[in-house]
Amino acid sequence: IDGLSSEQIMAMIGQEKSSTGSFLPKLSINRFPENDDGAEVPVGSYATYVPELDSIAYGKPVTFRPFINAYQYMKYDADKNEYSNRSIIFKSWKDEAIDIKGGVRCGKIPAKELANLSDDERAKQKSIKCYRLIYGTVSFTGVLAGGEKTKVESLPVLWKVTGSNFKPVGEAIESLRRRGKVMFNHTLTLKTKKKKAGSNVFYVSDISVNADEVAFGDKEKEILIGFQDTINTENEEIVELWRQAKKAEPVSVKASEAKTIDAEFDDDPVEVLSS
Repeated sequence: IDGLSSEQIMAMIGQEKSSTGSFLPKLSINRFPENDDGAEVPVGSYATYVPELDSIAYGKPVTFRPFINAYQYMKYDADKNEYSNRSIIFKSWKDEAIDIKGGVRCGKIPAKELANLSDDERAKQKSIKCYRLIYGTVSFTGVLAGGEKTKVESLPVLWKVTGSNFKPVGEAIESLRRRGKVMFNHTLTLKTKKKKAGSNVFYVSDISVNADEVAFGDKEKEILIGFQDTINTENEEIVELWRQAKKAEPVSVKASEAKTIDAEFDDDPVEVLSS
């Protein structure tokens, strides 16, 4: 122990800051005037945890470079203050969004079918949301809690949006697609707009696409692969939980269906089904 720094001693005795291999800082819009410690922070600014600083940095505007656009259904349990269900992360609406409960889309149904539900069932549907997940890098000059200035450069983050922020970023990405541009060759400038609904004040993203293209080299390839590895890791976990949930489901066959099956399969049923 003699001669070691506090950080080295912590590492030796297992007191390092815990993290997972798939950890990604989240990018979000700060809606509160102070943090949990009571320090002043800028409202309406973008915020993200910076591992090197072990602190949250705030800034506006920020430059965001999108690498991957994906989606995920999640169901929020207000009583437990946690997400009780989540689907795989998918990139196409043609994909089947299986979830950890053995279902699809966490039970979310099309909006046109909501009219047929009871008030209680409609309330449950509101707890299920589709999130847009944009994996990218963020850069900005900003501040830490309390006002100390800092600078963030090309930090890989996950920007998860829903509700009023779902459409603006989608429109920005779609505008690049229509022009035949690959989105990770461009950057977005992110600002915020203050909105008010009754007594509720909230902020939505104000996004503009920067005209100049940016280089995509080996460093960017590693970042892209890292994002995909993170998605793969979570999806593998969700698929396994989906399989376990399906195995736990009770199997029952109606008598009429059983008779039909017996009549149709004179050969080995396993071979027939396999073929």
